[in-house]
Amino acid sequence: RRALLCGGLLLTSGSTPVVKTPCMRFVSSLILTQSLIISCQAKPMLYEGGDWNSLWWYPKQAAAPVLGTQVKVEDTAPRIPHLVFVPAGVPPEGGWPVIVFLHGQGESSPSPLEGLALQGPPQHAGRHATTLPFAVISPQKPMESQFFDDDVATTIATTIRHYLTTQPLDARRVYLTGLSQGGIGTWGLASDPRYVGLFAAIAPVCGGFPDRPNKRAGVLKDMPIWAFHGTNDEVLPVGMSDDAVAAVTKTQRGARAGAPKYERLHARSSDYSWVTAGVPEMGGHASWVHAYYPPGSRVGEVPLYTWFLQHRLE
Repeated sequence: RRALLCGGLLLTSGSTPVVKTPCMRFVSSLILTQSLIISCQAKPMLYEGGDWNSLWWYPKQAAAPVLGTQVKVEDTAPRIPHLVFVPAGVPPEGGWPVIVFLHGQGESSPSPLEGLALQGPPQHAGRHATTLPFAVISPQKPMESQFFDDDVATTIATTIRHYLTTQPLDARRVYLTGLSQGGIGTWGLASDPRYVGLFAAIAPVCGGFPDRPNKRAGVLKDMPIWAFHGTNDEVLPVGMSDDAVAAVTKTQRGARAGAPKYERLHARSSDYSWVTAGVPEMGGHASWVHAYYPPGSRVGEVPLYTWFLQHRLE
């Protein structure tokens, strides 16, 4: 037998049952409370939580990817200046899936390259790198150009293919997405016949076809599409996405593509980072917040990214 003095009472254990005393109940309660605290601390925080008082997650310069850390690469032709993030750790079979992100007009060159991390997937890669199971490539176009212009599109494709051959990335799982001018770029670049077979799925946000909607829609008949646009967008009207989705829907959709997904929603007017960056609100334009880090979601909970992983090239 063993004896324990607790609260002035002598307790015994062994063949004799131990009587639960007020002291023991207190200790059990304390252990339970500590366990709950640890459990709560382990639960991912809301994406909009954390430190937004500075742009601390903006990337530093590097000549090549640094595993687990987003960096900026001041590349020149035949490639394009860009941010790149490759996760640390052992990649999944086939390599890491890849998100190619096209920025908005305000982040075009000559704006600082690191500013591409202001919003979208490169923001996520900078702020919460360990929760993103994708590589992220974010090219920067010149202010006077469009992503689907021949010279820009060629350098983007060359940059993507460079990393597909030099990093542990999965060429069957490359996903294209972009916002605002980058949303238009997503529709435009993906509907260029030269790049059929490069992207496994696309997610254009507050964009639309730049021209020839019916011809471009035909190129996308086998492409899985999830589009987003704010019905209250005062910068690019929702009709742009309405028309693009309608044109795609009329095509003979392939079995892999299925019907396009489309979220017309009442959108925010700013990203979480805009106050610190000094960017003014833009009425209903920030529909990408709902696509890339939905309000009220926890870090790493992104339905769009789960949907991406359901699609791969054969």
